[in-house]
Amino acid sequence: MGFILSRSQYKYNFIVFVLALSVSYAVKKYFLISGFASFILFFGGATLYIMYGYGALAKKPASFRFLYSLLPILLLFIYAGVVSLFGDFDFVSIVFHLSMGLEGGIPENSAKYIFRFALSYFGMVVAFWILINKDQRFLTLDRTLFVPLLLINPLVWSIGSFFIGNPYDDRLLKAYSAPDHLQLVEKNKKNMIIIYAESTERTFGEIAGGDKIFAELKELAASGLEVKGLAQARNTGWSMAGFVASQCGVPLQPHLFFKNNILDKQQKTFFAGIVCLSDLLKKNDYHVEFLNGADHGFAGMTTFLQNHQFDQAYGVHNIEAPSDYRNDWGHYDDTVFEQAQKRARLLKKSEKPYVLSVATITAHFPNGHPTRSCEQAFPNNKLPQILFSVKCTGYEINRFIKTLRHEGVLENTVVVIVSDHLMMKNDYEEQLNQKQRLNYFVVIGDNIRPQLLERHAAMFDVFPTLLDLLGFSLPDGRAGLGVSLLSENKTLFEQYGAGKINDQIGADRLLARKIWMERPTL
Repeated sequence: MGFILSRSQYKYNFIVFVLALSVSYAVKKYFLISGFASFILFFGGATLYIMYGYGALAKKPASFRFLYSLLPILLLFIYAGVVSLFGDFDFVSIVFHLSMGLEGGIPENSAKYIFRFALSYFGMVVAFWILINKDQRFLTLDRTLFVPLLLINPLVWSIGSFFIGNPYDDRLLKAYSAPDHLQLVEKNKKNMIIIYAESTERTFGEIAGGDKIFAELKELAASGLEVKGLAQARNTGWSMAGFVASQCGVPLQPHLFFKNNILDKQQKTFFAGIVCLSDLLKKNDYHVEFLNGADHGFAGMTTFLQNHQFDQAYGVHNIEAPSDYRNDWGHYDDTVFEQAQKRARLLKKSEKPYVLSVATITAHFPNGHPTRSCEQAFPNNKLPQILFSVKCTGYEINRFIKTLRHEGVLENTVVVIVSDHLMMKNDYEEQLNQKQRLNYFVVIGDNIRPQLLERHAAMFDVFPTLLDLLGFSLPDGRAGLGVSLLSENKTLFEQYGAGKINDQIGADRLLARKIWMERPTL
């Protein structure tokens, strides 16, 4: 083997080693393997190259060729990038957000990450294209690897499982209890404030330092009914999915299986086939509002609120706040809760029963968005930002409730606090995964005695529980796919186990068709 190289061979080998370094770094970065493992990967590839290809230059350089293997490699990059950013690859969530709208929902740090990801892939394409036109062996390698890389690609399997369902499996459809004609039997209509605590799962109270991190939320739990056991069902693992599951009693089933629902035409209806909490409330002369600090164009929120008869909605565009006090998503939560206090006071004075839903953003992954109010309240805070953001969420909720309670605004009012979903990718994921990961669910009110209720439930069980708290009569405690956690009836998770129900949710097509395509009658 000769080691004296020509100038062209030096250039060629330099490109090979740059490509090898890029691939080994990408594998380390996106698949979270150790630095040692990525070094072994690079060293092994370099050894093989030195043994069999060092100094080689094709005598018959190939003309321009399409690179077949870059398609499965691109899919692999996309899959690994999503996992690296979010901690999981949820194809249903991706398709849903693309079809319902991303307006106001791509924070600057995510955009930078996507740019770097695209740039790294482009660099690999250029390097591989140069090599394939210099050495015929790379062309052979490209053609050889195309099919195997496609077959083992996790993104291909995810897409396949998304489209390959069972069109005849009617188990979920049969389990669905339509709430269309439920009657409100409570003569003294109660008000309700529902607070959706972004990513503030109960598990944070159980990791190292949990007593400090979760102090305010544990204080609230001790003053009311706490439900332990609210797990995350399939298709309820992001904000809009958790919200609609609790409001409508179903997971957010995908809707692109049906005609007239394609990615280049934004969905104009949202759960048009079922009755949700707000629909029942409007039928019973309630005033219904939603309030958060974000853009309601994101993830179809505006469409949902309009389709399900919300009277008023407040978000980033109609809440007044200093222009220099914004986070990636919109207003900070101290601004949001200040507006929520104003609305609760006015709604109390109107003497018309109301339900006000408030969604927070403070603990949004990966680092959170702690408020100025929290920084002033805890000037000596030493917690990392994401843990401080969880604590800050509890502080803002606790302060909001105490203020309204002191003013007498919460008379005849039930306050529900529930985390919208488990936290996604974060620095404490390993600690969280060592525990049983559960959502936070607490109910506070004048006639609700403090207790810990242990149930095996999902977010769609929150829907009938809310109806039960408001005084609706529920046959067998059921509404949607859920069961009131105040009843003695078993939830789907308790009857069949979370694994079986999640499998049914993934395979379902019939309930999805009902949710999106049919028209209910009230």
